[in-house]
Amino acid sequence: MYTVEPLTPQNQDKWDVVIQQCPNTTAFQSLAWRDALASAFKQLTPVYMLIKQQGAVIGGLPAFIFQPMPGIRLWHSMPWNLFGGIHLTDTSHVNRETLITSIETAAEEKGWCEIRWTLPPEHTTTYGDVFIETGYERTDHFTHLLKTNKDADALWHAYNKRVRGAVRKAEKSGVAVTDTDSEEALSIFYDMYLMTVKRLGGTPKPRGLMQTLLQRKIAKLAIATYRDTIIAGLLYLRFNRTVTLWCEASVPAFLKYRPNNAIFHYIIRQACHEEYECVDFGASPPENAGLIAHKEQYRANQTDFASYTKVVSPLKRNLWTRSEGALRQIYTWMQ
Repeated sequence: MYTVEPLTPQNQDKWDVVIQQCPNTTAFQSLAWRDALASAFKQLTPVYMLIKQQGAVIGGLPAFIFQPMPGIRLWHSMPWNLFGGIHLTDTSHVNRETLITSIETAAEEKGWCEIRWTLPPEHTTTYGDVFIETGYERTDHFTHLLKTNKDADALWHAYNKRVRGAVRKAEKSGVAVTDTDSEEALSIFYDMYLMTVKRLGGTPKPRGLMQTLLQRKIAKLAIATYRDTIIAGLLYLRFNRTVTLWCEASVPAFLKYRPNNAIFHYIIRQACHEEYECVDFGASPPENAGLIAHKEQYRANQTDFASYTKVVSPLKRNLWTRSEGALRQIYTWMQ
């Protein structure tokens, strides 16, 4: 028999301990990620649950209530189509259908207008049908994963020859890549990041989120310099067995020196040396063929996962759908 209980300041020290015992968990299930999001986004309220069996903690369910506007609340595990779901230690088994039903019951009681589960790849394969059978709508996504095998030299030789040529060009041009915890470097990187996101038409993450992740030691900032000038950077996450490439930025005028290739290669080598098992290149828009090809030149493999959504209150969900575009524009402008 198992029970669930809310994560509180009194029991939260158990979270990371058990989450790191669960297969393939990443930074997005860590306590530091929860705290960073809750601090940076006032419209996100964490509702994390510990799963216990005979008094022992055997897993967890990370999720947030997203309230983008008054009267609209959505339950997401996790925001931004990042891996959420139910995470259990290797030897633990619970009735997932019962847990799913308990969230639906809570949604009706608390007025959540939508429930969305985003499952990691292995859970999508194993448990996706459970959601379809109970009325959830599936949305497919994919990321790119590179298994390190802890062998940096083998990975180097497996790269597409264009990648090896680009990394060599960066080195010969005098591009140097290092990790930094400098506030000045973070400020330069963030300005560069805002320009990159604007150029690509995306929605930027706040500086405070990045700063918190760096302070909690779950993130590192790799920067590429050319003649003492920062020309590119990448904020990446490290947790359990996985390194996740997350926020990238560069100055277009310096791309001819191939700083992004140099940064990717640097982080992959670091992951091997520190004995991480996997580098996650992150989800890609299906229409961005260039980005997908770039990731696959490092021999990262496309890996499918999915979100499962059930609308509880269509009226409220439609109101959010109509308002979302305008609110995102306002948020982007504020950043």
